[in-house]
Amino acid sequence: MSSKALDGLKVVEWSEFVSGPYCGKLLADLGAEVVKVEKPGVGDRARSYGPFPDDIPHPEKSGLFLYLNTNKLGVTLNVRNARGAGVFQELVKWADVVVENQPLADVEELGLGWEKLRSLNPRLVMTSITPFGQSGPYRDYTACDLNVFHSSGLAFVNPSDGVDDAEQQPPLKGPLHLGDLTAGLTASIATMSAVFAGDLAGEGQHVDVSEQEALASIMRREFAVHTMEGIEWTRPKGSMPGLTTSDIYRCSDGLVYLACGQDRMWDGWIDAMGNPEWAFTELFQDRVSRRENWDAVKALIEEWTMERTREEVADAADARRVPCRPLNTVEDVVHSKLMAARDYFEEVDHREAGQVTLPGAPYILSRTPWNIGRPAPLLGEHNEEVYCSRLGYTREDLGRLRADGAI
Repeated sequence: MSSKALDGLKVVEWSEFVSGPYCGKLLADLGAEVVKVEKPGVGDRARSYGPFPDDIPHPEKSGLFLYLNTNKLGVTLNVRNARGAGVFQELVKWADVVVENQPLADVEELGLGWEKLRSLNPRLVMTSITPFGQSGPYRDYTACDLNVFHSSGLAFVNPSDGVDDAEQQPPLKGPLHLGDLTAGLTASIATMSAVFAGDLAGEGQHVDVSEQEALASIMRREFAVHTMEGIEWTRPKGSMPGLTTSDIYRCSDGLVYLACGQDRMWDGWIDAMGNPEWAFTELFQDRVSRRENWDAVKALIEEWTMERTREEVADAADARRVPCRPLNTVEDVVHSKLMAARDYFEEVDHREAGQVTLPGAPYILSRTPWNIGRPAPLLGEHNEEVYCSRLGYTREDLGRLRADGAI
């Protein structure tokens, strides 16, 4: 069996819902041994979020949980219980990394913050994901994906090419858990950077991830326009300098996105449409005039695209090196020939949920292949394996921990 990229890395995931578990998933799927810590009886709150098979809620069948927790070992542990807190500290001594997204006030109340954990394990990397970071005036705030997305500024510039009516079309949050997922991705990169640094320096460090900053970090031109040109970003379509005449067009079977802001792209697109006479009138002679009259331009282009399929429009654009792609639906992606050719989706057998199809990795490693070796754990499924095989407890010890409410 091929080794995996992060074989040997030991991680305790003291996290729930999306951001921390996504960070843990990215590490686990690459071979790290990730022990997921859940509350006894109830588990990670992601277990209560759908979708569920046949729309029937079940804690072991949440599509969200099944995706976020592949390749992990699952244990139950009550860290608010005195004996449970002691077991958690034993896990910290065993681990190389702790990933947590608990409210900062809870971490401090429990006495399980960075200073305490590094006293137990000086080589530990502790990654903390919070809405606004470990410092600053909002350090103690709790927030959800919606709050953080808007606080980052990213919602204000979404959609990126503006809106027709800024009064009626408010700032738009990204879909579903995009903010939490972005924070988890950011945390995984920062965590591995700290692991590598620790290997060199012989000591660990605390990784402080702000979800607000993770989202703000992916805003490029918006910050550049403000910091370099002193221009405040506005939302009405066509109001910002430098925006290209690009848009979404209806076809006979769906939508395409076409970018033809540069003169080369515009000329290529006009050629694709057979060089219609209207394209050479003074009204559309250059980029500025085309942008000023974009409603008319779009209507004329769409007359042509509506008579063709998405594939026909994209092929015509591709032949002339004009950026244009169909706007895929979820169904389009699931049944994509490209995704199938790259084996993107994985079929996973789960003891309770049955066979589920999960998204795979957006990369291929030639020497250390990525794969889903085990499905998401049942609640407390690996208590004996972890506590006995990793920490040296006996079955009798586990019985006493259960009786005390620790696991």
